Order: sequence, then structure tokens, then C-alpha cells
Amino acid sequence: DDDDDDDDDDDDDDDDDDFEDELDDAAVADFRSRMGSLFGDETESDEDSSDASKDSISSVDELISFATGKGSSTEEEVSTEWANPTDDIEAGVVLLANPAKFCVDIGDPSASPSPALLAKFGLTLPPPSDLGPDRRADLLPVLTLLERHPLKGSQAVLLNRRTGYLLGDLEQPASPEDEGATSFASPKLGAFMIQPLWFGGTSAGSGESSGDMGSASGLDMIHLCPYVKDTKQLTEDGLFWGGDPGQAQEAMNDPRLDRVMTGFDFKFFVQSTRWFPLQLEKEIRDGTWFVANVSKEVLFKSRDRMGTRRAKPLWTDIMELMGGEYKNIRDELYRDE
Repeated sequence: DDDDDDDDDDDDDDDDDDFEDELDDAAVADFRSRMGSLFGDETESDEDSSDASKDSISSVDELISFATGKGSSTEEEVSTEWANPTDDIEAGVVLLANPAKFCVDIGDPSASPSPALLAKFGLTLPPPSDLGPDRRADLLPVLTLLERHPLKGSQAVLLNRRTGYLLGDLEQPASPEDEGATSFASPKLGAFMIQPLWFGGTSAGSGESSGDMGSASGLDMIHLCPYVKDTKQLTEDGLFWGGDPGQAQEAMNDPRLDRVMTGFDFKFFVQSTRWFPLQLEKEIRDGTWFVANVSKEVLFKSRDRMGTRRAKPLWTDIMELMGGEYKNIRDELYRDE
């Protein structure tokens, strides 16, 4: 009888192994399929490629979701990515460049872009059409308005200009106990060392001029953490500006948070963009800027290249989400695609 029981157990083990093999094969096949569409399988037909692109991974966020199993849910989820046009000019709104004011081949052909306007955003020439629509969209300024003051004017930071440096590349003042040594990475900023340093504009940043809302390091910081000391809430859905980045690392682990936060929930900017009183309002009336309320998920979405696929530019993403006339303007920029 004991021998019979052992045989039964062996059969059960074999069945389990077969099931695990089938499960592993299915998982590997699914993962291989997704990776093939992600990195561009050149052997696919156009029709197959089109179908695959619908299920392909196009960002770091989607890759993480897929790897953790969050991207395979069939349940309909409410999208947290949205953008809506608004007439309000207040802290937290997003300003999107009108391509007719920055490009020579869009809009009125007799009106050329203002050299002063281009220079304000680090452009020496209008973005030419031979760059391709995605690269041109990357060069069209997208800004978050930080403050609007009747006497001091308005301040914003560019959201789509990287400096090419990481926060860890900045030289930090040596602490008193390290006298005589040169420190390139302050220990208290360890969680942010690999974060990109963004170019906020051609004007002085908050930390350089007033120190009111800028970070302690002379940089402007926008983020998603409500428990950073001395921070200012910009939007109802949870976008914040300012605070001490050193204390922010403690706030990231606050038990009141509904999720674990990382350095990727923070963006750091050197310099900013400023307007004199009523200057921004005039530019909006003249059609230089489209004004929108945009969800924090869109603003903080990773837009790094994934394989052969380029991430959608921030300007393009927001214009498509707003739809209607804004989608038509987006289509005009992409007409030669």
C-alpha cells in the first residue's frame, strides 16, 4: 500500500511539473512577444506590426507595469492622464507653445517668429521642418506656471528641456567636517543623484533670486510629495513646488503616503522663465500660448527612449489629450509624418 501511495505522489508531482512547464512556456512566449514588439521585429509584416504596436510597451512606466503584472489586467481602469484647456491664468497651469509663433512654415507665412521670443527659450532659430515632427515638438516650450504676481510678474519652469547633467554632477559645498575636501555629491541628496537636471529657462531661478520657494540648493523643485516642509501646492491633483530637498528624502518615507515614493517623483530645475507684470497675459491674448490644466501623471510620465521607439513628446501628448482644435494644430505640425 505504501508503494501505491508513493506512485500516486509521483504522478501528482509529474502533473505539477507539467503544469508549471506549460505556465512557464506561456509566460515566456508572452514576454518574448511583448519584447519583440517593443524593440521592433523587422520580420513582421506591416499589418502584424500595426497590430503589435497597439500592445507594445512605449515607456519605462509601462515596462515596469508589465514586469510586475500590473499591465495585464483586463478590467477597465479610469485613466489618470488628462489635459483640458482653461481660461484661468494661475499657478499650476501648463503653457504650451503655439507652433505658429515659433515655426516659419505654420500659420501666417508673412509673420516670422520673434527673435526675442526664441532667445527666451534658448532657441537661435525657428525649429526647421527637416528635424521631423517629434524633434520639433520637443523644442516647442511647455511650462508649468509657478506663480503670478501683479507687481513681480510671472514665473514658470520649462518641462521639456534637459541640461544633459544629473543632479549628482553638481558640485556641492563641502561640509565643515570635510574641510579641505571637494564633495560632488552631498549625502543628504543621495536619493536624487541620478535625477536629470532640467533647464527651467533663461532667467534666475527662485533659489538664486529670492529664496522664498526655491530649494536650498539654489534649484527649483517640483514634485508629488505633500509632506515636504515649506512646499506650496500648485494643483488640486497633487503637484507641489519648493521645499528642502534634504528634508524631502525623509518626507518620501512618510507613513501617511498612500504609496512608496522615489526620486522619480521629483524634478529639479536650474534657472527659470520670467515675465514682467502683464507680459504673460499679453502673450496669451496674442496667441503665443495655449493654457491647460494637466494631470500630474502626464507631467511626470517617463519619456525616455524605449528600444527603437521614441516616447511621445510632452507637447504632443498634451495637445492630443485636449483634442478638438488642439488636436488639429498637432496634426498640422505632424502633416509630413
